Amino acid sequence: MRHIIFACSLLLMLGGCATPDGSGKNGPSTDDDEPGSPYDPAVNWDECDGEEESHPCNILSYDHNDEAFDLYMYYGQPIVIDLSAMWCGPCRNAAADAQRVQDLYARDNLVYITVLVENIDRNPPTIDDIQDWAATYGNTTSPVAAGNRSMLESSGTGTWKVEGWPTFYYIDSTMITRDIDRGYNAEEVIFSIDWLLALEN
Repeated sequence: MRHIIFACSLLLMLGGCATPDGSGKNGPSTDDDEPGSPYDPAVNWDECDGEEESHPCNILSYDHNDEAFDLYMYYGQPIVIDLSAMWCGPCRNAAADAQRVQDLYARDNLVYITVLVENIDRNPPTIDDIQDWAATYGNTTSPVAAGNRSMLESSGTGTWKVEGWPTFYYIDSTMITRDIDRGYNAEEVIFSIDWLLALEN
């Protein structure tokens, strides 16, 4: 059953990050009359991409609690997306700080999300991989979600730009990417979050 859920999640993620023609340009479109819509009515843009000053494309997957993950459900909160690979040393350094950073900015309603793109064998991570990652690094309220290379711009089907591991996206509460950083430096992450939050005020 878990394999079926994983396969369906991957299909949903591809649908969230790329259009049927693979361009990845169409984002969500919602309205108040759509029954069961999980989105705030303000989330109604028609385009998304991996650029600064644009709406990021959605990530639909599952998290370390084996629950559905939907990036757009965090609309209204400032967001840090940490795109990481399990084999990457600097990614592990970032992971060791993720929950601490989440806790530090809890009063600001910030969410620090780690999206694992590859496991230690450079394959898409399994639920066991992301649960092990979360347990190893103490993620409780800082979500860890499964990703894969198809979500990356370099795959030809995705929009998320990763030119180095880890890559950080700083997204404001209106779901606009304000900054993208490559590599990990703890002080730079704090500086970027403070800068992002200053934009919110």
